[in-house]
Order: sequence, then structure tokens, then C-alpha cells
Amino acid sequence: MLEFFKKGFKNLKFKKDKPTPLGDLEEKIMDVLWKIGNGTVREVREELKEDLAHTTVMTILDRLYKKGLLKRTKEGKSYRYYPLIQKKEFEKKVAEKVITDIIRSQPDTALAAFEGAIDTLSPEEIKKLKKLLEEKVKNEKK
Repeated sequence: MLEFFKKGFKNLKFKKDKPTPLGDLEEKIMDVLWKIGNGTVREVREELKEDLAHTTVMTILDRLYKKGLLKRTKEGKSYRYYPLIQKKEFEKKVAEKVITDIIRSQPDTALAAFEGAIDTLSPEEIKKLKKLLEEKVKNEKK
């Protein structure tokens, strides 16, 4: 699963005000698997409530498996797919990747954006951020 994040995102898109390296169908299928925990092509297809061909869902599940986001076990003539990462952790890793890439390539832009983002934080979030920064500075002095 970590290979997915190490390789970088070739198709990073911003949807619903958040970045994602997944295509629309990949994201919908991952959302289904995160919701139900695991599933076969048939089960995922039924949960999607869209008129998608069996082979389309099968292809997307296979693609997600090959990307390292799913594991699968043989079940009769088909496979049962399981997410290797939970949704919150996936979103966190995507956010970390985006932020790290921006900081490395455009540090001035990243700092300007960060300054603007601070205005949207709650007092509790600012306190937590301050604590993280203080710990980072303290650890670097050692």
C-alpha cells in the first residue's frame, strides 16, 4: 500500500475541495468498500446503485488491487476485495503528499497559503498546531 504513495500521484485532481489521486469510479468504489468493509464485484456493484457493467466494476477493483490499495482473496470463481487503508488514513496521506510537494517545490507559496489557512482554524486547532511546532523545534535542538 505504501508503494501507492511512494510512486507519487500521476493524476492528482481536486474534487469536492479535496485532492485525490483516484478517478471518479475508483473513488466511488473505494467509498463503497470503506462503507461495507469488503465485497465481491457483485456486492460492490449492487452497493454503487449505478448502472455499471459487471466487467467495469471488476476492472476498477483489479486496478485498485494492482495500485496496492486493496487486497483480495479467492472466493469460488471470484475475488473478495478488502481495503488496505482506512478512509481517514488515506485522506491524511494524500494531504501530506500534497503539502509536502508544495513545500518542496514552492516554499514561498506554501507559506503564504498556510498564513491564509490559519485564519480558518479554531482556537483549539491553533493550540494543537502551536504545540506541534514547539515540539518540532525542541526536537531539532537536541
